[in-house]
Amino acid sequence: MISRNVRQIMMIGLLSLVGLFGCSSGDDDTPVIPDTPDTAAEFSARAWGFFESENYNDALDDFGSALALDSGYGEAMAGRGWSQLLLATSVFGVNSSIVNFDLAQAAGENENYVMAGLAAAQLGSGGDYLASAITNAGLVLSADPAFVFEHQISFDTKDLRLIRAFAHAVPGNFQLALDQADVIDDSGIDENVPSTWVVGGTTYTNFVAAVLAHLHQLSEQYSG
Repeated sequence: MISRNVRQIMMIGLLSLVGLFGCSSGDDDTPVIPDTPDTAAEFSARAWGFFESENYNDALDDFGSALALDSGYGEAMAGRGWSQLLLATSVFGVNSSIVNFDLAQAAGENENYVMAGLAAAQLGSGGDYLASAITNAGLVLSADPAFVFEHQISFDTKDLRLIRAFAHAVPGNFQLALDQADVIDDSGIDENVPSTWVVGGTTYTNFVAAVLAHLHQLSEQYSG
């Protein structure tokens, strides 16, 4: 029964994280986009404008156009990875984004936003990717404790902590999951003190249920 709950909470968390990625930045200014791009850089600039306006299909098309002009343009590979992640409706779509994040890094695009996107995609793919999601999200947090994704400013260090928390919870590492979640908002939950197994006014009968409830609450709170 616990494993079923873990799978459910991972999906709830993943959907909430994707919701966070999709939130508008709150900036009402229209992005400056070249009307007739003719270089890989210009197509990528217009693609990010579409991305920030949540037009992910148009962003994906323009990143593709950039790569048609310059097949080694790492920024376009990373942008394509982010766009595919936000458009994904299956593990196949998530895995396609992983491929593009990997290609971006191989092309020398090693900024934190690439690693952050890769970590999110690895969480979505699950399975053997979960350990890498934990590692990659941790690398971004170590390199930039105040990380914010410039093209989607609602995605920040809280999301990286949630990625690590859910990736720990899925295989049953609930204390490690709680450690990450409590950095965002201290739950006061103590595995050895049943009186602390309280989340949102509800007292839970076991530690695992309380941790899962805390993760769920955080994913709801930060889903935009």
